[in-house]
Amino acid sequence: MPSGPELVNAMLEPIDFTKAQNIVELGPGTGAITKEILKRMQPDAKLTAVEICHDFCKDLSQIKDSRFAILHADAKYLSAFIKEADYVVSGLPLLSLPKEDHKQILQEIKKVTREKYIQFHYSPLGERQLKKHFSKITKKIAVKNIPPAIVYTAMP
Repeated sequence: MPSGPELVNAMLEPIDFTKAQNIVELGPGTGAITKEILKRMQPDAKLTAVEICHDFCKDLSQIKDSRFAILHADAKYLSAFIKEADYVVSGLPLLSLPKEDHKQILQEIKKVTREKYIQFHYSPLGERQLKKHFSKITKKIAVKNIPPAIVYTAMP
């Protein structure tokens, strides 16, 4: 199910779009958050979507914007193809991944993130892993989203 408007707004609220030059989105899925990032971005900013699912990549390729690039890749190797991002926005279902993959993805995100990492979960169970990797974390609940979601913002 695509992210609802309240979740999209909660995910993008921590981003300073007047200064963001390089945004990375992990697990963009159907592109609900992607499309809103593009609406809010500056004309000279870049958005890179990292998606492992071929079908989602195909769907995302319908978005025509010169500031947008799609990488058909695994977030476990993020720093191999992304050297630096102002913000990393993620809809990855980290809690459904094997524990080692979850840990590796968070380590990779920390390597490339300059400003903030923003992740949503449908359960508070991922909070413990976030606290192991990031020094400061805040959270907000998108109550009206179906299902309700917790948006975490982490600083490296």
